[in-house]
Amino acid sequence: MIGMNVQVLIHRTAWPVISRHLKRAHALLHTVIMLHFVTGLHAQMQTAGPVMSFSKSANGIKGKLTNANFQADVYSSNIIRVRVKQGEVFRNFSYALADTALPLYTDWKLRDDGQSIFLETKAIQVQIEKTPHFRVTFRNHDGGIINQDVAGTGFGTSFIGERSTLYKVLQPGERFVGLGEVLGNLDKRGNGFTLNNTDTYKYGDPRLSMYTSIPFYMGIHNKVMYGIFYHNTYKTFFNFGLSTPGFTSITADGGDADYFFIYDSSMAKIIEHYTSLTGRMPLPPKWSIGYHQSRCSYYPQQQVEIIAETFRRKQLPIDCIVLDADYLQDYEPFRINKQRFPDMAGLAKKLRGMDIEITGSVNPGIKRDSTYFAHHDGLKKDIFVKYADGTHYTAEIAPSLNNFVDFTNPKSRTWWIDNMKFLADNGIHGYWNDMNEPAVGGSYLPDNLIFDFDGRKANALEAKNVYGFQMARSSFESAVKYGKGRRPFVLTRSGFAGVQRYAAVWTGDNTAKDEYLLGGTLLNTQMGLCGVPFVGDDIGGYIGPATKELFTRWMQVGMFSPFARNHKEAYAHANEPWSFGEETEGISKAFMEFRYRLMPYLYSSFYEASKTGMPIVRSLCMDDPFDEKVYHPLYQYQFMCGPALMVVPVSSSEKTKSYYLPKGNWYNIYTDYISSGEKEYTSQVPFHQIPVFVKASSILPMQSTVQSTREKPSDTLFVHVFYGNEKSSYTFYEDDGETMAYNDGGFRKREINYIPAERQLLIGKANGSFTTGFTHIQCVFHGFPEDVSTFFLNGKPLAVKETTYQLLNGLQHLDDLYDKNYLAQLKAQQVPPKVKTIVVRDTEAEMNIQWH
Repeated sequence: MIGMNVQVLIHRTAWPVISRHLKRAHALLHTVIMLHFVTGLHAQMQTAGPVMSFSKSANGIKGKLTNANFQADVYSSNIIRVRVKQGEVFRNFSYALADTALPLYTDWKLRDDGQSIFLETKAIQVQIEKTPHFRVTFRNHDGGIINQDVAGTGFGTSFIGERSTLYKVLQPGERFVGLGEVLGNLDKRGNGFTLNNTDTYKYGDPRLSMYTSIPFYMGIHNKVMYGIFYHNTYKTFFNFGLSTPGFTSITADGGDADYFFIYDSSMAKIIEHYTSLTGRMPLPPKWSIGYHQSRCSYYPQQQVEIIAETFRRKQLPIDCIVLDADYLQDYEPFRINKQRFPDMAGLAKKLRGMDIEITGSVNPGIKRDSTYFAHHDGLKKDIFVKYADGTHYTAEIAPSLNNFVDFTNPKSRTWWIDNMKFLADNGIHGYWNDMNEPAVGGSYLPDNLIFDFDGRKANALEAKNVYGFQMARSSFESAVKYGKGRRPFVLTRSGFAGVQRYAAVWTGDNTAKDEYLLGGTLLNTQMGLCGVPFVGDDIGGYIGPATKELFTRWMQVGMFSPFARNHKEAYAHANEPWSFGEETEGISKAFMEFRYRLMPYLYSSFYEASKTGMPIVRSLCMDDPFDEKVYHPLYQYQFMCGPALMVVPVSSSEKTKSYYLPKGNWYNIYTDYISSGEKEYTSQVPFHQIPVFVKASSILPMQSTVQSTREKPSDTLFVHVFYGNEKSSYTFYEDDGETMAYNDGGFRKREINYIPAERQLLIGKANGSFTTGFTHIQCVFHGFPEDVSTFFLNGKPLAVKETTYQLLNGLQHLDDLYDKNYLAQLKAQQVPPKVKTIVVRDTEAEMNIQWH
């Protein structure tokens, strides 16, 4: 009331004078506000500006822009790195790159025409416009534009505060594939995706971030293709023409606009270049490529023994049983629940006697527990993540309240490496890193957390996306240090570009629904396109009960996945192969056995991935990037398993299936019936099989049926050759599957070449010191003309046998279940094909097999 009276008094006595001053002040304030608004806009949005100066460096150029600094470095004829930074110092530190040192590459040219700077290699011409703004255009040597920045103020490379955005011209008809673990269609055009590692339970909305971030994609247009690896760990949004039909953009919440541009003639070569930067998967232990059975959770100890014994009694192949976090005491890493598992080492020894390994889960949270040695030691050793004020970050990973290991700190990684020894000490050789986004509430980390970042220091915005990646690294290094010469197997849910150097990745908490069966195959192929070949989804669906039909279809397609793990949440319907009745068990068994007979082929594909980065499961766009049908929503889930096998996933409700065969000829795996490519087909899909095809001219090495990868197959390697008009080659690779001896020559490798024009199959001389168990080779010739009747080995005639041979038969374990008449009808629809076979004694020398 006093205030009101004073206001009234002033108003009545002095208003004319005050009013004039208020009007002048208002006008001045309005001018100041408008100036602030206009200048603020410019301050907020900063185009990098024109090139003010530049100089040549060993690998390229570096220079100054009006509002930033830039570098362009030539890594090879096919790789150019472009960096734009608001500050002056370019740091070479990177978790993603396998080697941060610039390669010594000198075969490039530099010229300056006054308006633009040109860097030229044998493959790429890079034009950097000096004015009016820094703008980069990549051309091939025909002058065609491969990729180009958008021109104009606010485009090109721009900054708003700490955020950077790179704008690229959207080329006519351009498609985009990649980004690893993102949802939606294979072709990303017209959509946007956020990379921000998140525990996205029951995922499905493509607008949501997933568990792993891989900022690499490939663009395809006008008969050219390229790759862009955006080297930035901050939360990043990729816009592929979402509401912006003229351009794409990449916006990172901090850091530099830093990317590697890769150009070559095929996706395979682009992936090879990309993985030369981020590294390649080391050869995993062979047991990890076998079948894994998992549950949240198997306990007590007796239940694990029963599961193992049931697999062996039913002769269902298996290599690993997985223990979710309930084997731990209160979910605490390094401490086993002795009530549930009184003799873990004894259990591991018993299972290993059955050729079954154990994988154990750990999460990155160290429970705040007064009785927990790891928490006390972690505080003492100062290895936890802290706020900027030095207090410890505390959050829940249900059901525990935890502090969190700072895996970006070398000291903390060493602590983790030494404590993870508890797995090896207990005979557990599979290291499962779960909940490592980390899976705190909403996967939200406060911005003011400080991570060590190997001494550089970083906040949560920069560190979050590499947190799980560095946890996987630490677990890998522990397995190397304490594994007594065994190859590590690490499985992680969260990762970043380069995670393939340390771990396999599975695609998180999926749901037992048809769309997840189909979408899981697409996630697997997308991860492969981005340099992560050892990948898989939870077979059968983790969340919710599967139906008999869904589970059977998932087991069929899942046996072609690089990582084949069956996993189910607590309290849902059981997910073991026998859980849905004898019919499903019999069909599952046939496909599981086929996977194990395929082991020579699969293991050789893993070897190729370790050398070139080539995916094991491959999107059809890899071989046919300009075929629009392979991007069709109906056909995008089909995939190649290795170079020979093409798999068509089938949902639980489908009685008929539409599919597309790309160019070439394709053999039906059940009948050898040949279908021509570049055509769409529809066929019935009986319950016991899904469509699987073999590409003509393929070479497919196989073995006899075994119950684990450690069981020795028969002494005969089966080399299946599918008649075609194209040359093909295959590298057959062997080693002990367990140790690092392959690094010192302890392997055996043979090149197999099919040369139809010469009517010739060449099996090259064996290289390496490993002693194979295959003393005979049986060549099985599919689809060869009737008039081919004689075969020769190095000029000497061979005995030829004509017989029937069916590679995969989903009915083989159903004889006692189906009505005889019904079974006869089914068998009549898949009559085993006639083939020609020869058997030769395997030697180390070259074998020249010819036919007439």
